[in-house]
Amino acid sequence: MHSFPPLTAAVTTELAVGGPVHYLAVWRLEVVVTTAVDSAWERIQRASAPESVPLYVPAFSLIRPVVQRLGVSLTEAQPSLELSSGLAAGAGPRPALVDADAGPDVGEGLDALGGPDFGTFSPVVVGRKDAQLLAHFVYLAVESHEAHDLQSVDYELETVGEELVFIPAVWDPRCIHESNWRLLLREFDGLVA
Repeated sequence: MHSFPPLTAAVTTELAVGGPVHYLAVWRLEVVVTTAVDSAWERIQRASAPESVPLYVPAFSLIRPVVQRLGVSLTEAQPSLELSSGLAAGAGPRPALVDADAGPDVGEGLDALGGPDFGTFSPVVVGRKDAQLLAHFVYLAVESHEAHDLQSVDYELETVGEELVFIPAVWDPRCIHESNWRLLLREFDGLVA
């Protein structure tokens, strides 16, 4: 296992928090994308200007709907994260990259009742190199999220930087569009209220 010096995002939601707070590992990738002028990516960039637009790849799961839904949601919302370096004291074991040979349950992270079976901090099952590959999947999901017809997407995507961020969330099966996670960031308050 390899340890990372992670960043932790603060809880910024203005809504009541029910249930234990977990922190989900997510890669925040700085990317350079060359694409059509009328693409969803270009609209996100214009809305976020002059700030750079990171692309988010969930690192706590390899399950396709989780990577797609949370990656697209975070990338489209472009949350303003209040980051702190490191983890809270007494928060449990330091997150580490989980060995890919650990077994078939790696990345599922659910107990018998459907809730997360990890502690406060999720495991990291997607490393840097894999996150760079999954960035293409998330990017294409962002582009197809607004498309009404299937079409080809001509683009180039290059990762120029990355950081591992732990985003606060609570397990809530009612948040089906975020793979049962309610992200505790103010940008997602409208999805709950």
